[in-house]
Order: sequence, then structure tokens, then C-alpha cells
Amino acid sequence: MAIAGKKGKLAVDAEGISSKVIGIKNWSLALTIATLDDTELGNDWKKYILGLKEWTASSSGNYAVSDVAKEGEINQEVLQDAFLNGTEVSLNLYVDESHYYTGKAIITSLSIDDAVDGVVGITIEFVGCGELSFE
Repeated sequence: MAIAGKKGKLAVDAEGISSKVIGIKNWSLALTIATLDDTELGNDWKKYILGLKEWTASSSGNYAVSDVAKEGEINQEVLQDAFLNGTEVSLNLYVDESHYYTGKAIITSLSIDDAVDGVVGITIEFVGCGELSFE
């Protein structure tokens, strides 16, 4: 069954509470696993074994660093501060109200796009620091 994306959200843990980041319009998640060549001399076909897993995520939306957030929400300042200070965030990527991916991440890129004929936008790139789980 298909799931409507409108129920998703990007949230970060702040003081033990998962809070929705305002202004976010989308997020994406990529999970990868390294393949290590285990082919021996004389083989006609390559053979692989699995290596380390990793994950990355990205998100974009309307710029809302200084906007006032409602209860249960936070503005994007927490992400900007984490980027500027080089600190980890506890990231929660909700597919719907109750299903989400969660893990620790660092922000590797934060871009602001300000066009005269458009809405100011923000794009954020994350790289996972350890395990990602699905709740």
C-alpha cells in the first residue's frame, strides 16, 4: 500500500524530546554497504563479501532559522548551530506518524539559496555516525 509523503517529518532530539524541524519540505535517506573483492586467482567469476554499512541523508525546505516554532517543534537554528559547532545530532526521519529511521549524524553541508524571485531555501546534508535503526 502506498504512503502519502505529507505525513513525514524530519525531527531531532533536543533535551530528550524528538522535535519536528519546521520549514522542511522533504528528506531522503541512502543506505549502502561496501562490497569487498574476494576473488581468487584462477576464478572466472568475481566473488564478493560484504563490508561496512553506512548511511547518508539530505533534506531541504524553506529557510526557518529564526522563525518561532510551536510546541513540539524547533526552528532550523539547532541544525545551523550543530553544523557551525561540529556537533552530532540525533536524527529522526519519519515516514509517517509512527514509523521512522533514527541515528546519530553530523551535518556535512548546509546551503542557503536566496533568489530575488523566490522563497529563501535551505538544504542540509547529513552523514551517519554509527548504526541506523528503524522504529
